[in-house]
Amino acid sequence: MYWEYNWESLNLENAPYSVAGQWSEPWDKSEFKRWGLRLRRSLLPQEVDLGIVFISSGWIDHAEDIVDVLRTSLGVPTLAGCVANGVIANEREFEREGGVALGLFHLPGGRLVNLGFTEKMAADATRKTEPGFWRRRFDPGSEGINGWLVFTEPLHVNVEEWIESWERDFPGLPIYGGLAHFDSESRTSAVICNDAVVGEGGVAIGFGGGVKLAGLTAQGCTPVGDPWTVTKSSGNVLERIGNRPAMRILEDTYHGIGEELRRRSRGNVFVGLAVDEYLEEFKRGDFLVRNLLAADPSKGSLAVGAFPRVGQSIQFQIRDGQGASEELAALVEGCRADLSSKRVFGACLSNCSGRGRGLFGSPDHDASAIFGLLGDNGLVGFFGNGEFGPVGGRNFVHGYTASAAVFVES
Repeated sequence: MYWEYNWESLNLENAPYSVAGQWSEPWDKSEFKRWGLRLRRSLLPQEVDLGIVFISSGWIDHAEDIVDVLRTSLGVPTLAGCVANGVIANEREFEREGGVALGLFHLPGGRLVNLGFTEKMAADATRKTEPGFWRRRFDPGSEGINGWLVFTEPLHVNVEEWIESWERDFPGLPIYGGLAHFDSESRTSAVICNDAVVGEGGVAIGFGGGVKLAGLTAQGCTPVGDPWTVTKSSGNVLERIGNRPAMRILEDTYHGIGEELRRRSRGNVFVGLAVDEYLEEFKRGDFLVRNLLAADPSKGSLAVGAFPRVGQSIQFQIRDGQGASEELAALVEGCRADLSSKRVFGACLSNCSGRGRGLFGSPDHDASAIFGLLGDNGLVGFFGNGEFGPVGGRNFVHGYTASAAVFVES
């Protein structure tokens, strides 16, 4: 999909700042180049400052040719992306298919820095205890950066430890993006940084100057029951909540939420750990949602996909299409209000492969909601194996989440 304008008569003030499109014809480099140039012309007379490209896993053999066209023929100065389980362009989601999705962005007054990092660099960073490892890789270019868009492959980089090391150097700055798709049979994945297509590591794009990252992190869950306090835990095992066995609290919550919520919750119960325990009232978005992994009836304990702390507030959550749709709608409206006085330049959506039709029962759910924030500008995105996004002012890697980075004037 692409737009074409009679750009010679176009009023620059009304021109879009970005365009996006999806291409899925049988592979032919010349045809792809013609398609890319048509998309590029539809952004004229604006310059391109950033290109974001996602390539479906079945097209990965053509990744180097795709990158060559974008850098050489279209002249994209900064390029980032990864292999995907499906691609997103504007209001359309092409799950488990889709060829190539490309977004071209004009970011007036913005400043970009970028870094392709290796598995070894990420591992070295996690062994450091003092800040400065990542800053030195940019030095002095990271000064004034206000947010990050990051794509990594999931096979070699320990992303939980990587985020911790990154936040040590860049505290308080949001991280959006996600983990590339990987082929489970060949155990391969790939990320793209400018001219390079690499099978391990990641790429980080920093935004500064007149552009910043706004956005949303939709975890797809609804809190149920009451919030409680963790009173005993060991590692990732919840032993007691509110001085009672954790399993008993879960059972009481399940029986107390009503038949409709019980029906919706079957097989989809999670635990929400409050990021800020000092809030007087908790709502959607105040919890880091993690899986319930196992239960030990003999001890009344629950194993969870996190490390809960004694004193931390906790509330059980259910994930289903209805709740996820309600959550996203609320987050989009909040984002719309926050951006009402800002110029919006476009967006990038990182979506879990567990969302889409499988969760909502119909196509294009998340893309159409986010696209509605952008006016005439473009949205590009992908389905992958995990998402980066801030919750309560801290960055995490998520699952089953829609993470949208919206490029706006600072």
